[in-house]
Amino acid sequence: MRIVRIVLALSLLTAVAPPLAAQGADAIAKLEAARDRRPQNVAALRALGVAYYKAKRYSDARTVLDQARRLDQRDGVSALYAGLSSEALGDLTHAKAAYNAYLSVGRTRKVKNEIRARLVALAREEALAAAKAAVANEARISQTPGSPRTIAVPPLTFSGTDSSLRPLERGMADLLITDLSHSSQLTVVERDRMQALADEIRLSQSGAVDSSSAVRAGRLIQAGNLVNGSLVQQGTQLRMDARIVNVSSGVISNPATVSNSLDALFAMEKALVFQIFERLQVNLTPAERQLVERRPTNNMAAFMAYSRGLLAVDDGRFEDATRFFENARTLDPGFAAAAARYQSMQAASSAGQQASATSIEASITGTAEVRTVDAAVSSGVLRSVDPLASTATRVAADLNPSAATTVVATTSVDRGTTVVIAPQQTPSRDPIGTVIPDRPAPPTGTVVVIIRRP
Repeated sequence: MRIVRIVLALSLLTAVAPPLAAQGADAIAKLEAARDRRPQNVAALRALGVAYYKAKRYSDARTVLDQARRLDQRDGVSALYAGLSSEALGDLTHAKAAYNAYLSVGRTRKVKNEIRARLVALAREEALAAAKAAVANEARISQTPGSPRTIAVPPLTFSGTDSSLRPLERGMADLLITDLSHSSQLTVVERDRMQALADEIRLSQSGAVDSSSAVRAGRLIQAGNLVNGSLVQQGTQLRMDARIVNVSSGVISNPATVSNSLDALFAMEKALVFQIFERLQVNLTPAERQLVERRPTNNMAAFMAYSRGLLAVDDGRFEDATRFFENARTLDPGFAAAAARYQSMQAASSAGQQASATSIEASITGTAEVRTVDAAVSSGVLRSVDPLASTATRVAADLNPSAATTVVATTSVDRGTTVVIAPQQTPSRDPIGTVIPDRPAPPTGTVVVIIRRP
Protein backbone atom coordinates (compact mmCIF):
# COMPACT_ATOMS: atom_id res chain seq x y z
CA MET A 1 0.00 0.00 0.00
CA ARG A 2 2.86 2.37 0.87
CA ILE A 3 4.48 1.71 -2.52
CA VAL A 4 1.22 2.58 -4.29
CA ARG A 5 1.01 5.86 -2.38
CA ILE A 6 4.59 6.79 -3.30
CA VAL A 7 4.00 6.06 -6.97
CA LEU A 8 0.78 8.07 -6.89
CA ALA A 9 2.55 11.03 -5.23
CA LEU A 10 5.35 10.97 -7.80
CA SER A 11 2.79 10.86 -10.60
CA LEU A 12 0.99 13.89 -9.19
CA LEU A 13 4.28 15.82 -8.84
CA THR A 14 5.23 15.02 -12.42
CA ALA A 15 1.86 16.16 -13.67
CA VAL A 16 1.72 19.38 -11.67
CA ALA A 17 5.34 20.62 -11.59
CA PRO A 18 6.49 22.36 -14.78
CA PRO A 19 9.77 21.22 -16.31
CA LEU A 20 12.85 22.77 -14.71
CA ALA A 21 13.95 24.26 -18.02
CA ALA A 22 10.57 25.93 -18.40
CA GLN A 23 10.80 27.29 -14.85
CA GLY A 24 14.24 28.73 -15.58
CA ALA A 25 13.10 30.25 -18.84
CA ASP A 26 10.09 31.78 -17.11
CA ALA A 27 12.29 33.26 -14.36
CA ILE A 28 14.69 34.74 -16.91
CA ALA A 29 11.77 36.14 -18.91
CA LYS A 30 10.51 37.92 -15.80
CA LEU A 31 13.96 39.29 -15.07
CA GLU A 32 14.31 40.46 -18.66
CA ALA A 33 10.97 42.25 -18.37
CA ALA A 34 12.14 43.92 -15.17
CA ARG A 35 15.38 44.96 -16.87
CA ASP A 36 13.45 46.38 -19.82
CA ARG A 37 11.32 48.46 -17.47
CA ARG A 38 14.42 49.76 -15.66
CA PRO A 39 17.37 49.46 -18.05
CA GLN A 40 19.59 51.68 -15.84
CA ASN A 41 18.84 49.80 -12.62
CA VAL A 42 21.98 48.07 -11.37
CA ALA A 43 20.10 45.52 -9.28
CA ALA A 44 17.88 44.45 -12.17
CA LEU A 45 20.89 44.06 -14.46
CA ARG A 46 22.84 42.15 -11.83
CA ALA A 47 19.97 39.75 -11.15
CA LEU A 48 19.53 39.04 -14.84
CA GLY A 49 23.26 38.57 -15.36
CA VAL A 50 23.51 36.05 -12.53
CA ALA A 51 20.46 34.19 -13.85
CA TYR A 52 22.01 34.07 -17.32
CA TYR A 53 25.20 32.64 -15.82
CA LYS A 54 23.25 29.97 -13.96
CA ALA A 55 21.56 29.08 -17.25
CA LYS A 56 25.01 28.83 -18.90
CA ARG A 57 24.27 31.77 -21.18
CA TYR A 58 27.72 33.14 -20.51
CA SER A 59 27.94 35.70 -23.30
CA ASP A 60 24.60 37.23 -22.33
CA ALA A 61 25.63 37.17 -18.68
CA ARG A 62 28.86 39.05 -19.28
CA THR A 63 27.16 41.69 -21.41
CA VAL A 64 24.53 42.46 -18.78
CA LEU A 65 26.94 42.28 -15.84
CA ASP A 66 29.37 44.64 -17.55
CA GLN A 67 26.49 47.11 -17.94
CA ALA A 68 25.84 46.84 -14.21
CA ARG A 69 29.53 47.38 -13.45
CA ARG A 70 29.68 50.50 -15.59
CA LEU A 71 26.74 51.93 -13.65
CA ASP A 72 28.17 50.94 -10.26
CA GLN A 73 31.90 50.25 -10.10
CA ARG A 74 31.58 49.11 -6.48
CA ASP A 75 29.20 46.27 -7.30
CA GLY A 76 31.25 43.27 -6.19
CA VAL A 77 28.74 40.55 -7.15
CA SER A 78 28.51 41.83 -10.73
CA ALA A 79 32.32 41.86 -10.96
CA LEU A 80 32.52 38.32 -9.57
CA TYR A 81 30.01 36.87 -12.03
CA ALA A 82 31.46 38.86 -14.93
CA GLY A 83 34.76 37.13 -14.15
CA LEU A 84 33.12 33.71 -13.93
CA SER A 85 31.29 34.30 -17.22
CA SER A 86 34.45 35.46 -18.98
CA GLU A 87 36.39 32.45 -17.77
CA ALA A 88 33.63 30.18 -19.06
CA LEU A 89 33.96 31.92 -22.43
CA GLY A 90 37.73 31.42 -22.42
CA ASP A 91 38.42 35.16 -22.25
CA LEU A 92 41.10 35.04 -19.58
CA THR A 93 42.09 38.70 -19.94
CA HIS A 94 38.58 39.91 -19.18
CA ALA A 95 38.22 37.34 -16.40
CA LYS A 96 41.40 38.60 -14.71
CA ALA A 97 40.23 42.22 -14.92
CA ALA A 98 36.84 41.38 -13.41
CA TYR A 99 38.36 39.24 -10.65
CA ASN A 100 40.80 42.02 -9.77
CA ALA A 101 37.85 44.42 -9.58
CA TYR A 102 36.22 42.08 -7.06
CA LEU A 103 39.39 42.09 -4.97
CA SER A 104 38.98 45.87 -4.71
CA VAL A 105 35.25 46.07 -3.95
CA GLY A 106 34.08 42.59 -2.93
CA ARG A 107 33.06 41.80 0.64
CA THR A 108 33.76 38.13 1.18
CA ARG A 109 37.23 37.23 2.37
CA LYS A 110 36.99 33.57 1.36
CA VAL A 111 36.05 34.54 -2.20
CA LYS A 112 39.03 36.90 -2.33
CA ASN A 113 41.38 34.14 -1.21
CA GLU A 114 40.01 31.81 -3.89
CA ILE A 115 40.35 34.52 -6.53
CA ARG A 116 43.95 35.32 -5.59
CA ALA A 117 44.81 31.67 -5.99
CA ARG A 118 42.93 31.42 -9.27
CA LEU A 119 44.57 34.55 -10.68
CA VAL A 120 47.99 32.93 -10.39
CA ALA A 121 46.86 30.00 -12.51
CA LEU A 122 44.99 32.25 -14.96
CA ALA A 123 48.03 34.46 -15.53
CA ARG A 124 50.11 31.42 -16.38
CA GLU A 125 47.39 29.96 -18.61
CA GLU A 126 46.93 33.28 -20.40
CA ALA A 127 50.65 33.72 -21.03
CA LEU A 128 51.04 30.17 -22.34
CA ALA A 129 47.96 30.44 -24.56
CA ALA A 130 49.16 33.75 -25.99
CA ALA A 131 52.63 32.30 -26.64
CA LYS A 132 51.25 29.25 -28.44
CA ALA A 133 48.95 31.42 -30.54
CA ALA A 134 51.80 33.78 -31.44
CA VAL A 135 54.10 30.98 -32.60
CA ALA A 136 51.26 29.35 -34.53
CA ASN A 137 50.48 32.63 -36.32
CA GLU A 138 54.07 33.83 -36.67
CA ALA A 139 53.87 34.44 -40.43
CA ARG A 140 50.93 36.82 -40.05
CA ILE A 141 52.12 38.54 -36.86
CA SER A 142 55.60 39.19 -38.23
CA GLN A 143 54.16 41.32 -41.02
CA THR A 144 52.83 43.88 -38.53
CA PRO A 145 55.58 45.89 -36.82
CA GLY A 146 55.20 46.61 -33.13
CA SER A 147 54.97 50.09 -31.70
CA PRO A 148 58.39 51.68 -31.05
CA ARG A 149 57.06 52.61 -27.62
CA THR A 150 56.40 48.97 -26.71
CA ILE A 151 59.51 47.60 -24.99
CA ALA A 152 60.46 44.03 -24.13
CA VAL A 153 63.27 43.12 -21.74
CA PRO A 154 64.43 39.48 -21.91
CA PRO A 155 66.76 38.09 -19.22
CA LEU A 156 70.27 39.48 -19.40
CA THR A 157 73.13 37.14 -20.30
CA PHE A 158 75.83 36.50 -17.69
CA SER A 159 79.46 35.60 -18.30
CA GLY A 160 82.04 35.15 -15.57
CA THR A 161 83.65 32.64 -13.24
CA ASP A 162 81.27 33.03 -10.30
CA SER A 163 78.23 30.97 -11.36
CA SER A 164 76.36 31.98 -8.17
CA LEU A 165 75.78 35.36 -9.84
CA ARG A 166 73.92 33.85 -12.81
CA PRO A 167 70.44 34.38 -11.25
CA LEU A 168 71.13 38.13 -11.63
CA GLU A 169 70.18 37.63 -15.29
CA ARG A 170 66.58 37.47 -14.13
CA GLY A 171 66.83 39.88 -11.21
CA MET A 172 68.39 42.74 -13.18
CA ALA A 173 65.93 42.29 -16.06
CA ASP A 174 63.12 42.49 -13.51
CA LEU A 175 64.52 45.76 -12.12
CA LEU A 176 64.80 47.23 -15.61
CA ILE A 177 61.21 46.25 -16.42
CA THR A 178 59.97 47.87 -13.21
CA ASP A 179 61.89 51.12 -13.80
CA LEU A 180 61.01 51.41 -17.49
CA SER A 181 57.35 50.90 -16.57
CA HIS A 182 57.37 54.15 -14.58
CA SER A 183 57.36 56.14 -17.83
CA SER A 184 53.89 56.90 -19.16
CA GLN A 185 55.40 57.06 -22.66
CA LEU A 186 56.31 53.38 -22.72
CA THR A 187 54.42 50.10 -22.68
CA VAL A 188 56.66 47.45 -21.16
CA VAL A 189 55.94 43.77 -21.80
CA GLU A 190 55.38 41.79 -18.60
CA ARG A 191 58.25 39.51 -17.63
CA ASP A 192 56.05 36.40 -17.43
CA ARG A 193 54.64 36.97 -20.94
CA MET A 194 58.12 37.34 -22.39
CA GLN A 195 59.33 34.22 -20.61
CA ALA A 196 56.35 32.16 -21.77
CA LEU A 197 57.04 33.14 -25.36
CA ALA A 198 60.74 32.34 -25.03
CA ASP A 199 59.81 28.92 -23.64
CA GLU A 200 57.40 28.29 -26.52
CA ILE A 201 60.07 29.24 -29.07
CA ARG A 202 62.49 26.88 -27.36
CA LEU A 203 59.94 24.06 -27.63
CA SER A 204 59.21 24.83 -31.27
CA GLN A 205 62.94 24.63 -31.99
CA SER A 206 63.33 21.31 -30.15
CA GLY A 207 65.52 22.89 -27.51
CA ALA A 208 67.81 24.79 -29.84
CA VAL A 209 68.00 28.49 -29.04
CA ASP A 210 70.12 30.80 -31.18
CA SER A 211 71.13 34.41 -30.64
CA SER A 212 68.15 35.71 -32.61
CA SER A 213 65.54 34.06 -30.36
CA ALA A 214 65.08 37.17 -28.20
CA VAL A 215 64.45 39.32 -31.27
CA ARG A 216 62.05 36.73 -32.61
CA ALA A 217 60.21 36.71 -29.29
CA GLY A 218 60.02 40.50 -29.37
CA ARG A 219 58.55 40.39 -32.86
CA LEU A 220 55.94 37.82 -31.86
CA ILE A 221 54.94 39.79 -28.80
CA GLN A 222 54.53 42.91 -30.94
CA ALA A 223 57.31 44.88 -29.26
CA GLY A 224 58.91 47.63 -31.29
CA ASN A 225 62.18 47.64 -29.35
CA LEU A 226 64.09 45.12 -27.32
CA VAL A 227 66.47 45.91 -24.46
CA ASN A 228 69.19 43.31 -24.91
CA GLY A 229 71.46 43.33 -21.86
CA SER A 230 74.49 41.52 -20.51
CA LEU A 231 76.38 41.09 -17.23
CA VAL A 232 80.13 40.52 -17.39
CA GLN A 233 82.12 39.62 -14.29
CA GLN A 234 85.70 40.93 -14.40
CA GLY A 235 87.41 39.88 -11.18
CA THR A 236 85.76 41.90 -8.41
CA GLN A 237 84.15 44.22 -10.95
CA LEU A 238 80.86 43.83 -12.77
CA ARG A 239 80.02 45.45 -16.10
CA MET A 240 76.46 45.92 -17.33
CA ASP A 241 75.69 46.61 -20.99
CA ALA A 242 72.38 47.26 -22.72
CA ARG A 243 71.64 47.69 -26.41
CA ILE A 244 68.36 48.82 -27.91
CA VAL A 245 67.40 46.52 -30.78
CA ASN A 246 64.79 47.68 -33.29
CA VAL A 247 62.74 44.52 -33.71
CA SER A 248 61.56 45.31 -37.26
CA SER A 249 64.83 46.46 -38.80
CA GLY A 250 67.34 44.72 -36.56
CA VAL A 251 69.25 47.99 -36.08
CA ILE A 252 71.18 47.99 -32.80
CA SER A 253 71.95 51.16 -30.86
CA ASN A 254 75.29 52.03 -29.30
CA PRO A 255 75.60 50.19 -25.99
CA ALA A 256 74.76 51.79 -22.67
CA THR A 257 77.51 50.69 -20.27
CA VAL A 258 78.20 50.95 -16.56
CA SER A 259 80.74 49.15 -14.38
CA ASN A 260 81.53 49.02 -10.69
CA SER A 261 81.96 46.59 -7.85
CA LEU A 262 79.16 44.18 -7.02
CA ASP A 263 78.37 46.19 -3.88
CA ALA A 264 77.25 49.05 -6.13
CA LEU A 265 74.87 46.84 -8.13
CA PHE A 266 71.73 48.91 -7.45
CA ALA A 267 73.42 52.21 -8.28
CA MET A 268 74.68 50.63 -11.52
CA GLU A 269 71.17 49.56 -12.50
CA LYS A 270 69.84 53.10 -11.97
CA ALA A 271 72.65 54.59 -14.06
CA LEU A 272 71.98 52.05 -16.81
CA VAL A 273 68.22 52.58 -16.95
CA PHE A 274 68.63 56.37 -17.27
CA GLN A 275 70.94 55.76 -20.25
CA ILE A 276 68.28 53.50 -21.76
CA PHE A 277 65.67 56.24 -21.39
CA GLU A 278 68.01 58.61 -23.25
CA ARG A 279 68.49 56.18 -26.13
CA LEU A 280 64.73 55.69 -26.34
CA GLN A 281 64.35 59.51 -26.35
CA VAL A 282 62.05 59.39 -23.35
CA ASN A 283 61.89 62.51 -21.19
CA LEU A 284 60.82 61.67 -17.67
CA THR A 285 58.68 63.97 -15.59
CA PRO A 286 60.05 64.90 -12.14
CA ALA A 287 57.54 62.53 -10.54
CA GLU A 288 58.52 59.68 -12.87
CA ARG A 289 62.21 60.28 -12.24
CA GLN A 290 61.59 60.12 -8.52
CA LEU A 291 59.85 56.76 -8.93
CA VAL A 292 62.73 55.39 -11.02
CA GLU A 293 65.26 56.49 -8.43
CA ARG A 294 63.58 54.48 -5.69
CA ARG A 295 65.27 51.20 -4.80
CA PRO A 296 63.09 48.18 -4.06
CA THR A 297 65.75 46.96 -1.63
CA ASN A 298 69.25 47.81 -0.49
CA ASN A 299 69.87 44.31 0.81
CA MET A 300 72.10 42.43 -1.61
CA ALA A 301 71.42 39.04 -0.01
CA ALA A 302 67.66 39.62 -0.27
CA PHE A 303 67.98 40.58 -3.93
CA MET A 304 70.07 37.50 -4.71
CA ALA A 305 67.40 35.31 -3.08
CA TYR A 306 64.74 37.12 -5.11
CA SER A 307 66.71 36.57 -8.33
CA ARG A 308 67.07 32.86 -7.52
CA GLY A 309 63.30 32.75 -7.01
CA LEU A 310 62.70 34.22 -10.49
CA LEU A 311 65.04 31.64 -12.01
CA ALA A 312 63.23 28.84 -10.16
CA VAL A 313 59.87 30.11 -11.49
CA ASP A 314 61.18 30.08 -15.05
CA ASP A 315 62.45 26.53 -14.52
CA GLY A 316 59.08 25.41 -13.12
CA ARG A 317 60.48 24.76 -9.62
CA PHE A 318 57.67 26.48 -7.76
CA GLU A 319 58.37 25.07 -4.29
CA ASP A 320 61.97 26.28 -4.54
CA ALA A 321 60.74 29.64 -5.79
CA THR A 322 58.43 29.98 -2.78
CA ARG A 323 61.32 29.35 -0.39
CA PHE A 324 63.58 31.85 -2.18
CA PHE A 325 60.95 34.60 -2.14
CA GLU A 326 60.20 33.91 1.52
CA ASN A 327 63.91 34.17 2.28
CA ALA A 328 64.09 37.48 0.39
CA ARG A 329 61.20 39.06 2.26
CA THR A 330 62.56 37.76 5.58
CA LEU A 331 65.93 39.34 4.91
CA ASP A 332 64.23 42.61 3.96
CA PRO A 333 60.63 42.94 5.22
CA GLY A 334 60.30 46.14 3.17
CA PHE A 335 61.06 44.35 -0.12
CA ALA A 336 57.54 44.63 -1.56
CA ALA A 337 58.28 42.77 -4.80
CA ALA A 338 59.58 39.76 -2.86
CA ALA A 339 56.51 39.76 -0.61
CA ALA A 340 54.19 39.92 -3.63
CA ARG A 341 55.99 37.09 -5.38
CA TYR A 342 55.94 35.01 -2.21
CA GLN A 343 52.19 35.45 -1.81
CA SER A 344 51.67 34.61 -5.47
CA MET A 345 53.74 31.43 -5.25
CA GLN A 346 52.03 30.39 -2.04
CA ALA A 347 48.69 30.70 -3.75
CA ALA A 348 49.97 28.74 -6.74
CA SER A 349 51.44 25.91 -4.69
CA SER A 350 48.67 25.58 -2.10
CA ALA A 351 45.45 26.34 -3.93
CA GLY A 352 46.15 27.81 -7.32
CA GLN A 353 45.70 24.56 -9.17
CA GLN A 354 42.63 23.58 -7.12
CA ALA A 355 40.90 26.97 -7.30
CA SER A 356 38.37 27.02 -10.11
CA ALA A 357 35.28 28.88 -11.22
CA THR A 358 33.20 26.33 -9.30
CA SER A 359 35.15 26.73 -6.05
CA ILE A 360 35.10 30.53 -6.37
CA GLU A 361 31.34 30.59 -6.71
CA ALA A 362 30.90 28.05 -3.90
CA SER A 363 33.00 30.18 -1.55
CA ILE A 364 30.25 32.81 -1.17
CA THR A 365 27.94 30.23 0.42
CA GLY A 366 26.78 31.34 3.84
CA THR A 367 27.87 34.96 3.36
CA ALA A 368 26.04 38.22 2.96
CA GLU A 369 26.67 38.30 -0.78
CA VAL A 370 25.06 34.93 -1.42
CA ARG A 371 21.63 36.44 -0.80
CA THR A 372 22.00 38.62 -3.86
CA VAL A 373 22.78 35.52 -5.90
CA ASP A 374 19.99 33.43 -4.39
CA ALA A 375 17.49 36.18 -5.10
CA ALA A 376 18.53 36.29 -8.73
CA VAL A 377 18.31 32.51 -9.10
CA SER A 378 14.75 32.62 -7.72
CA SER A 379 14.04 35.51 -10.13
CA GLY A 380 13.95 38.23 -7.49
CA VAL A 381 14.60 41.80 -8.58
CA LEU A 382 17.14 43.49 -6.32
CA ARG A 383 17.24 46.98 -4.87
CA SER A 384 19.60 48.70 -2.48
CA VAL A 385 18.53 49.66 1.03
CA ASP A 386 19.96 52.06 3.58
CA PRO A 387 23.60 50.93 3.96
CA LEU A 388 23.81 52.14 7.54
CA ALA A 389 20.98 49.85 8.59
CA SER A 390 22.92 46.71 7.73
CA THR A 391 26.60 47.62 8.03
CA ALA A 392 27.18 45.79 11.32
CA THR A 393 25.40 42.66 10.12
CA ARG A 394 27.25 42.69 6.80
CA VAL A 395 30.65 43.00 8.46
CA ALA A 396 29.81 40.22 10.91
CA ALA A 397 28.60 37.98 8.11
CA ASP A 398 31.74 38.53 6.05
CA LEU A 399 34.14 37.92 8.94
CA ASN A 400 32.28 34.94 10.38
CA PRO A 401 29.63 33.70 7.96
CA SER A 402 27.02 31.41 9.43
CA ALA A 403 23.56 30.16 8.69
CA ALA A 404 22.14 32.47 11.34
CA THR A 405 23.04 35.56 9.31
CA THR A 406 21.80 34.19 6.00
CA VAL A 407 18.27 35.52 6.19
CA VAL A 408 15.62 36.31 3.64
CA ALA A 409 14.22 39.82 4.01
CA THR A 410 11.21 40.51 1.81
CA THR A 411 10.01 44.05 1.35
CA SER A 412 6.69 44.60 -0.36
CA VAL A 413 6.58 47.69 -2.54
CA ASP A 414 3.38 48.96 -0.90
CA ARG A 415 3.02 47.08 2.42
CA GLY A 416 6.13 47.88 4.48
CA THR A 417 8.62 45.31 5.74
CA THR A 418 8.39 41.73 6.93
CA VAL A 419 11.52 39.92 8.11
CA VAL A 420 11.58 36.15 8.27
CA ILE A 421 14.58 34.44 9.85
CA ALA A 422 14.69 31.37 7.69
CA PRO A 423 18.09 30.41 6.28
CA GLN A 424 18.13 29.25 2.66
CA GLN A 425 14.45 30.10 2.09
CA THR A 426 13.18 32.29 -0.71
CA PRO A 427 10.14 34.54 -1.07
CA SER A 428 6.96 32.77 -2.06
CA ARG A 429 5.28 35.78 -3.65
CA ASP A 430 5.48 36.87 -7.26
CA PRO A 431 9.24 37.61 -7.68
CA ILE A 432 8.65 40.56 -9.97
CA GLY A 433 6.36 42.20 -7.46
CA THR A 434 8.87 41.62 -4.69
CA VAL A 435 12.06 43.54 -4.06
CA ILE A 436 14.95 41.88 -2.27
CA PRO A 437 17.45 44.29 -0.68
CA ASP A 438 21.11 43.90 -1.65
CA ARG A 439 22.38 43.85 1.91
CA PRO A 440 21.26 41.58 4.75
CA ALA A 441 18.49 42.75 7.03
CA PRO A 442 19.16 42.84 10.77
CA PRO A 443 18.89 39.28 12.12
CA THR A 444 15.80 40.01 14.19
CA GLY A 445 12.15 39.07 13.86
CA THR A 446 9.52 36.70 15.12
CA VAL A 447 10.42 33.06 15.71
CA VAL A 448 7.47 30.71 16.00
CA VAL A 449 8.18 27.38 17.71
CA ILE A 450 5.55 24.72 17.26
CA ILE A 451 5.66 21.73 19.66
CA ARG A 452 3.37 18.93 18.67
CA ARG A 453 1.81 16.66 21.24
CA PRO A 454 3.37 13.20 21.32
